[in-house]
Amino acid sequence: KNADIIITSVPPILNAITSYKIAREHNLPLIVDIRDIWEEYAKTEHSILHSVGIVQKIIREYYEALKYSSKITVVTEPMKRYYEEKLNVANKLAIISNGTDANLIKPSKEIKRDIDLIYLADLNQPYHNLEFLFEAMKEENLTLIIVGGGKYLPILKNTASDLKISDRVSFAGWVPYENLSQYLCKAKVGVVGRPFIKNIEYLYTIPVKVYDYLAAGLPIAGYGSTDSFLEEFIRKNDVGIYVDQEDPAILASSLATLVNEYDKYVERARALAMKFDRKELSKKLVEVVNNILG
Repeated sequence: KNADIIITSVPPILNAITSYKIAREHNLPLIVDIRDIWEEYAKTEHSILHSVGIVQKIIREYYEALKYSSKITVVTEPMKRYYEEKLNVANKLAIISNGTDANLIKPSKEIKRDIDLIYLADLNQPYHNLEFLFEAMKEENLTLIIVGGGKYLPILKNTASDLKISDRVSFAGWVPYENLSQYLCKAKVGVVGRPFIKNIEYLYTIPVKVYDYLAAGLPIAGYGSTDSFLEEFIRKNDVGIYVDQEDPAILASSLATLVNEYDKYVERARALAMKFDRKELSKKLVEVVNNILG
């Protein structure tokens, strides 16, 4: 009742719909912080619900919330252009990137980097395309640690076993964020993958893990569809490699080279991460709020 403004973050997009109804009822300004383009992801991952119109109904309500909002923040320039076109607005969107806690995650000279690759993953989600990484590991004698838990964990363990690479793949399970640095600093390269499909959700976003990798001084090895914003980010900042060909041998060769040269990237990666420190990014949100409240 004493609020001056409502700020919500999506996904889930029901956050925006609920916040919109409360904001409208109390005539309050609303800021919607969009982390990814769920409605595009839903076209492929919730195709049955999409085909019968349930997803479209939710999206219509979601867009009502976005149109009502005083400001929308997104994490990349392609996302900004996407919503400007969808909502037919010009000055409502601002970019506040994903980021990292550069104080919690930082390189350590006391920890030996004795693992080649690390992959941070929410294994309740199917889109990491770890199977492609596993296939690449058959080609090169590389080691990998996967940090994260979820329902797909048993399947991935079986896949690693079937490919006869389980002796080189370890699963750390879920790790609290405050303990993440010690795992990252054991690795030489941070890996981030997506399916080789032209879905806007995968093309326009950069996963949060990328910034955590950089904070630990890790170069990035990415793979997925061509012309993604992740590919542009890696190449523009010269912080790793990106493979857009669905050929495990190409990824394997690129990974082996990057692992051998990882030490060339440590300082550059860390310097880039400092530009995406959450403490600095939060100042942009404060500025957005102050501009709305006057």
